[in-house]
Amino acid sequence: MGVSIFDSDEFNDRLFVPRRDASPTPPGAHDRLVDVDGAKLHVRVHPPAGGVTLLLFHGNGEVVADYDLAAALFARAGVTLAVMDYRNYGQSSGTSTLRNLIGDARLVAEAVRPRIVMGRSLGGMAAHELYARPVAGMEGVILESALFDIAALVRRRGLEPPATFSDDERTTFDPALKLAAGRLPLLVLHGERDDLIVPREAMSALATAGTPAGQKALVMVPRRGHNDVSLEDSYWSSLAGFVAQLPAVKN
Repeated sequence: MGVSIFDSDEFNDRLFVPRRDASPTPPGAHDRLVDVDGAKLHVRVHPPAGGVTLLLFHGNGEVVADYDLAAALFARAGVTLAVMDYRNYGQSSGTSTLRNLIGDARLVAEAVRPRIVMGRSLGGMAAHELYARPVAGMEGVILESALFDIAALVRRRGLEPPATFSDDERTTFDPALKLAAGRLPLLVLHGERDDLIVPREAMSALATAGTPAGQKALVMVPRRGHNDVSLEDSYWSSLAGFVAQLPAVKN
């Protein structure tokens, strides 16, 4: 058996767009490094805002520093924002691969102990993993502009996916299997004009998710595409509403 396309240098070199940008620690925030196999990952935890920590796995080409200003908006929605940089992004060391991203997600979540995990775009792959197998204390998952179709992911890299994926590839990488296994409350946020990861993928994610019907929702953000969903008020009101309905917030 050959090397999985997801482990090939060609795929990962085309997938990841690392930036080494960094910013000083904002007032009231703190930075930490989480040890993983072969790397140290930078996590920034912003000032406390209520009792709910949200761990965000950011989009491709983004870094922790990009969320310094957004932390205040998350605080208004009722959460303390924590953001992690992938390997070779921001102040994190190591080499970026999709397998590393997924495996690192659990180690970082175990260190941060968030009540909510959020994955934006490529970061959805980390969130899918934790939705299927939550760490202790997790109470909800948010997917923003997240992918569902791994064959389409490969094609967007200019490569041709295999006719069939192996059991290991599906178990490790396929959001469909992970979403079917999960049961936590789930919010799916997606721009109705997203032409990179089309709205159909968000609809498939919601339909596949194992969360009971009354505890999962899809919010199709009007007039927005892949990278500007957070500019719409309905994005923040939906996020705040999801947080407010979690048991830990009520108690």
